[in-house]
Amino acid sequence: MEKNIYSFKEACNKTGYKASAIRYYEKEFYLNIPRDNNSRRVFTKKELDTLFFIKDLQEKGYSNTQIKKLMENEEVREEIAATTGSLEVDFVKGLEEKLQEINKSLCELSENVSSKERDLIISENMKLKMENKQKAYEIIQLKEKLKYESNKKQGFFSRIFGKK
Repeated sequence: MEKNIYSFKEACNKTGYKASAIRYYEKEFYLNIPRDNNSRRVFTKKELDTLFFIKDLQEKGYSNTQIKKLMENEEVREEIAATTGSLEVDFVKGLEEKLQEINKSLCELSENVSSKERDLIISENMKLKMENKQKAYEIIQLKEKLKYESNKKQGFFSRIFGKK
């Protein structure tokens, strides 16, 4: 049976964060971590999920400023989680399908191809993989540029205070 309330030390162990990091994130991300009668922090599943969410976004390369904005705006957070998840899944599936096709072609050709031709095919395969990776980076850059441009259209005070 899983506990409902965790101590500060247990939260550190579960999330992998140091105590100082959790205290920092409590201030940085305006986390409302409840306290017991002795003024010690107590963590519920909700607070642990929030810390895991922060950790997941950090591992994906988001900055603390970006994470803070995501946490402040629930709609944007859900939209980004949905779109990045589906884009990653679609991209990976597409790559897997291409690799299967290439492997199938290689198996068929390996019976009738000399070693020089095989080396050429392998190098072409690697070139295609690199091109796919480059396109993925370009997509990420375009997304960031689009996000920047949409933020740029907001007024000065809207950007500072986060109002639309």
